Amino acid sequence: MKYLLAHDLGTTGDKATLFNEKGILVCSSFEGYDTHYPAPGMVEQNAEDWWKAFCKSTANIVKKASIDSPDVVALSISGQMQAAVPVDSSGRVLRRAMIWADSRSSRQVQKLLALIDEGEIYRITGSRVSPTYQGYKIAWLKENEPDLYEKASKFLQAKDFINMRLTGEMVTDYSDAVMTNLFDINRLEWSKRLIDLNGIDQSKLPQTLPSVHDLGKIRPEIASELGLSKNCRVILGAGDGCTAAVGAGAVGIGDTYLYLGSSSWISTITDSPLIDGKMRVFTGAHAVKGFYFPSGTMQAAGTSYSWIKDIAYSLESDNLKEKGGDIFKYLDGLLRQFNHHGEEIIYLPYLHGERSPIWDSSARGVFVGLSASHNRLDLVRSVIEGVSMNLKWILDTIEESIPIGNIRVIGGGVRSESWKRILSNILGKVLVVPRNVEEATSMGAAIIAGVGSGLFDFSAARNFVVDVEQIEPARDEHEQYLRLYDLFKETYFSLRETFERLAGIRRG
Repeated sequence: MKYLLAHDLGTTGDKATLFNEKGILVCSSFEGYDTHYPAPGMVEQNAEDWWKAFCKSTANIVKKASIDSPDVVALSISGQMQAAVPVDSSGRVLRRAMIWADSRSSRQVQKLLALIDEGEIYRITGSRVSPTYQGYKIAWLKENEPDLYEKASKFLQAKDFINMRLTGEMVTDYSDAVMTNLFDINRLEWSKRLIDLNGIDQSKLPQTLPSVHDLGKIRPEIASELGLSKNCRVILGAGDGCTAAVGAGAVGIGDTYLYLGSSSWISTITDSPLIDGKMRVFTGAHAVKGFYFPSGTMQAAGTSYSWIKDIAYSLESDNLKEKGGDIFKYLDGLLRQFNHHGEEIIYLPYLHGERSPIWDSSARGVFVGLSASHNRLDLVRSVIEGVSMNLKWILDTIEESIPIGNIRVIGGGVRSESWKRILSNILGKVLVVPRNVEEATSMGAAIIAGVGSGLFDFSAARNFVVDVEQIEPARDEHEQYLRLYDLFKETYFSLRETFERLAGIRRG
């Protein structure tokens, strides 16, 4: 039996997962690392911590699995996207990485928008501008840390840094390149115009290659340290948004999936970028050659659920934790046990502002319709409904251009039976639930490793992604929710000016 090693290099840590060639999960191991917040808007991690976690989790996997190291034929990484890791010509890290959540480069964004219309940037890159994109972080470093900028040979993203350590190669894949906002998604090459307008030296950007590109064997001394064979192949891999698509089985045109985690998004697969006239969605480059994944992402999905849980059920959460219980299972049971309240509550899930479809950083969370008869469980239900309403808004936006059929759902939120049914009823779509709903990004990395090493092609995703449940929307429930959905959107628009004025007070 041959095995594939996948790494999910995320925000909180690195999760290593071993799959056999038939798509069966063998074992996994997790190693965490710290995040640093040196000032408002600044969010950093130490790339050396990523490497230490990668090494530890790999060694743990090898020990747990008790298999011969030559049987692990390839590895690949799913990486957090948009980080900026400056390295010199020898691969030495020059400073802590500015990760995806870092938004210090707002000034660089404004300088660019004084030179070029955002609509033109969107048509080139498939994305709106955001200070979280890597390109603007590089521009910030050039302006604020010029000596470091000059010393930097390349600016890498998270997975690319680990790949450099494994093989010596400084390259990136198309999916991560798109998240720089410097990449022409139509031509799959760096945009010289955007690079020049940002004042960046193109030689400091890595070569771009397909996600399934074979980088070669692990360096022998590293293979020995990790407990892997020196013949193990390193496949370039992709950003986590792309690997999630592969791990959700979205590898053919029209395949659609919804990720329900701390944030949430809906993606569908196309053979060309989706350029939305209102710039409400963005398009990523797929690991499958010639394919793309138009997506709409919302900021606070599971985050909203965790927030209301902490506020309304903190005591129960602490008691259950002491007994080894799960507060989310407890809440799920309550939601199924008690009927929906007769008076509807509208919840706007904008705790962190919002991306798709409104792209309003000033928006904030709101409850509308509270009465003295409501209880804390009503608030929990309204939070789930509000998140689902925003996801329907994203879905409707995509469906203006592309028809959507059944939707496969993945992520930690899918563990909630209540949420799955509410989501299906609000979206009005059949939801398909696969086995291992929380392993999609790891599974996607494993599939990319298998394709890149020649073990199989992307059709093998059918062996990895096994569906175990199908949820049909209830027509009467869907029609009732449609009336609330219209009010949900109207509520946001009626409060938009209020959000802007509140933001002004905060800044003042």
